[in-house]
Amino acid sequence: MTNRVMAVVSATVVAMVLCTTGTGTAAASNGGGTISGASTGRSSGCGRPMAAGTVSPGHKATISISTHGIASSYQLTVPRSYHPGVADPVIVLFYGWLSNASQFSAQTGLPAAAARRGYLVAVPTTPASQWQFNAHGTDADRVDAMVSEISRAYCVDQRRIYASGFSAGAAFTILYSCARQGRIAAIATAAVEYQLGCTRPMPVLAFHGTTDPFVPYQNDAIGLSLPGVRVRGTQLNMGDWARLDGCRRTPAARRMGAHVQRQVWPMCRDGTSVSLYTIVGGGHAWPGADGQWLLGPDGPPMDEIDATALVVDFFGQHRLAR
Repeated sequence: MTNRVMAVVSATVVAMVLCTTGTGTAAASNGGGTISGASTGRSSGCGRPMAAGTVSPGHKATISISTHGIASSYQLTVPRSYHPGVADPVIVLFYGWLSNASQFSAQTGLPAAAARRGYLVAVPTTPASQWQFNAHGTDADRVDAMVSEISRAYCVDQRRIYASGFSAGAAFTILYSCARQGRIAAIATAAVEYQLGCTRPMPVLAFHGTTDPFVPYQNDAIGLSLPGVRVRGTQLNMGDWARLDGCRRTPAARRMGAHVQRQVWPMCRDGTSVSLYTIVGGGHAWPGADGQWLLGPDGPPMDEIDATALVVDFFGQHRLAR
């Protein structure tokens, strides 16, 4: 199957799950998963010498993990600046349907870029062909186990754990994070931005192209992902996040290029923020990705911003309250 077809299938799965959400909510609880010590600051790995087999500073590796008797893996990138006495933030990155950790890491460049800024970056895999759209399923359990394992092996700032994803991975990012608001400090998504179960303010950064043929930007539009089903549009979705975060109704808009508009909903509660980058004429892709055409139809407008750099900057502005 070609990468372009993978992107089509990815959007199809997302739309099947999300297009009929109405108000943008879903049955995801805010129970926080099975991870302990979510808001306690420094993890148990702080102050300990690095154990044999851990990834050395300045390197990346694929690590095997087994949950519920099912084997999977994750790619971990450790910043060159890592020191066991200094708590580092973590980004968890979710790829789209039928992609993989290596491909998505290379295309976005996010693990390398974030590591240069002092982040540990984990890119989990699912043994299935798609992420489960379930905040408490076995995929979520594997991610919980992964984050706990990293927190034991490395010195992690547990107030600065973030999640980001593209397409189906964006949908899973939202579902997973909304069920763990005591653990995830902020989220960033590309091509999907539905509000799926968060019950209290959550910082959100989103990217979406206006000519995305699979997950439409326009309200009440029908995409190729699910013919005959009208979707809730991006502006309404972002309005859902703005209401959740207690922001002003009207966003401040600014042109960031010939085809890019940035909207920020001001005066959000609890130090949160809601921002959207609209790429006029852009398609189903991670903006600025290397070889982005592999992620779906797009065009030159997708080159005008670097979503990876913007995501890392955004995460640096947010942390969980004590």
